[in-house]
Amino acid sequence: MIRFVYPEKEADMPAKARDIIRQIEAFRDSEPVKELFSLLDTDCETIGRKYNGRRSVNGGVIETQELAPVDVLESKRERLYPLFRELGFIDINSPRKSENSRVIVLGGALGACLDRTECAARCIDDITRSVDGLTCYRPINPVERKYPGMSGADTEFGAMSEDFVKVFGLQDCDVRDDFTGNRNLNSISCVREYEKEASRVQYRIFAAPSEDPGARRADTGDSLVFYLKHNKWIDADESLLFITNNRYCNRQFLQLAYQLLLQGCPARMDIAGCFGDDRIIGVDEYDPFQYLQDLIGIIDWGGRFSALSDKLWK
Repeated sequence: MIRFVYPEKEADMPAKARDIIRQIEAFRDSEPVKELFSLLDTDCETIGRKYNGRRSVNGGVIETQELAPVDVLESKRERLYPLFRELGFIDINSPRKSENSRVIVLGGALGACLDRTECAARCIDDITRSVDGLTCYRPINPVERKYPGMSGADTEFGAMSEDFVKVFGLQDCDVRDDFTGNRNLNSISCVREYEKEASRVQYRIFAAPSEDPGARRADTGDSLVFYLKHNKWIDADESLLFITNNRYCNRQFLQLAYQLLLQGCPARMDIAGCFGDDRIIGVDEYDPFQYLQDLIGIIDWGGRFSALSDKLWK
């Protein structure tokens, strides 16, 4: 299984970037990618044009929840599944190291926020200083309310706030909000801090504004930049563990690593999925079209890393 790893031995940012670029190149040249391309009659240059479902006609971004399965891929789902598994889309579900100073929950769909928050609770260890949620004011799509009893929150920020209160027992805590409003939901931001008495762990939620509010909500990169702006004291001794869904680990690793390098943050990082071995998604449950969006994203981030290296360090 391929898993991207943040380089720790390299002393400077250019060396770290070159290491990650080598990992991306090895990913693109791997046998599972070659076999997947052959099966779909595509390659690195054409896969985005043939299978990118998130690009709208007006230049915006379509939410993942709005994508429907593609019939032409259904006949290939059994052959594609082991390839996605080898590429790290299924089984990355535990941290590489047991000690992390910051456990960071990445926002997502309504159910995903709860799954990831519950996973974060299991990852708190003796050196953990804070558990932080990274999210935005994305309105909850009705399709996310799959089961009775799910959160009635209107936004992703609201849903994660409810999950933090429930999972970490923050019902009676004092809450402090640093809120910045705007008519455009994509520009709203908030930092929520919970004051839990006698707790050595700090609990916070960061709702980030978008860097391109006219076209899209805040993405993973925007959220991390917003987080780092409010945590400028994070140094090389820190280890940041990000929690997401298994499927997103390798793609979001690249988004996060890119911003850590661009912002000059010296901390180490890791990312892990929230579904344990007893909840691994099976061949009959996954949507090949959705998974292709993440593969396209990984390929795209390879180009961005090369451009970053050329721009900043050559």
